[in-house]
Amino acid sequence: MKTLMMVAVAGVASFGLWSVAVHDAPQLDPVVSNSISPRVANHAYTISNVVANTACLAERGTRISGRSERFSAGADCDAVWPGLSTARTWIDNGDGTVVVADARGEPILTVVDGDGIAYETVEPADAMVTMISAD
Repeated sequence: MKTLMMVAVAGVASFGLWSVAVHDAPQLDPVVSNSISPRVANHAYTISNVVANTACLAERGTRISGRSERFSAGADCDAVWPGLSTARTWIDNGDGTVVVADARGEPILTVVDGDGIAYETVEPADAMVTMISAD
């Protein structure tokens, strides 16, 4: 009985070694397609108008296309800049400027990455509006 038990243990052990030796780890696909956006959470901004002394919160959300993301601002943002509450998209132009546009794609504000963590408005020229990351 003892011999039979030793043969069984040796058989199980050699099967285990064979299965480890024969089966390599699965190969990983080296291609990264970026089909799933790494950004899952929304990104919040405090939007301020230094002339009107007003501020509100807005959010940049999920990716819509290769260069645009959803954007939303509350009704109180109209006190910061007229029509800002109708903003629906954040469009990265790829030249350092970003357009905040309404549902029809009409620009409301064009901003540029300023000093530090703030975006500064460049269009319309009279808009003294800044967007600072609230995250």
